[in-house]
Amino acid sequence: MIVVDMQNDFGSKGGMFDRAGVDIAPIQKVVEPISRVLESARRAGMKIIYLKMGFRPDLSDAGPADSPNRLKHSRLRYGDAMRAPDGTDGRILIRDTWNTEIVDGLKPHLGTLSFIRLASAAFIKPDWITSSRH
Repeated sequence: MIVVDMQNDFGSKGGMFDRAGVDIAPIQKVVEPISRVLESARRAGMKIIYLKMGFRPDLSDAGPADSPNRLKHSRLRYGDAMRAPDGTDGRILIRDTWNTEIVDGLKPHLGTLSFIRLASAAFIKPDWITSSRH
């Protein structure tokens, strides 16, 4: 089972979408149903993979300044520093910050794989995907 983009910047109060005025209620509404599906998948012994979007702190993996990927996300202020709701320092769409952590209610269990994608079309260039194990 693959869980895609259920990260704080997209679905939590204080995340990128919320700060940009995007209604996050539809995202928050699906957390509980996804949680139930994940529990069933775990009981059945299925492998669960989380797919998240995030860039390196220096934005070196975001593409050239005029690339569609950079232009699209610049409107949402990716890379900007902010104070996360949990009090930590965050940066919009930067990996290993509160912003790219999975939303409460769907946190990965020990041994679950997470992959970082760099573009909206995650499977076009799978060599862009890096992984980490929780």
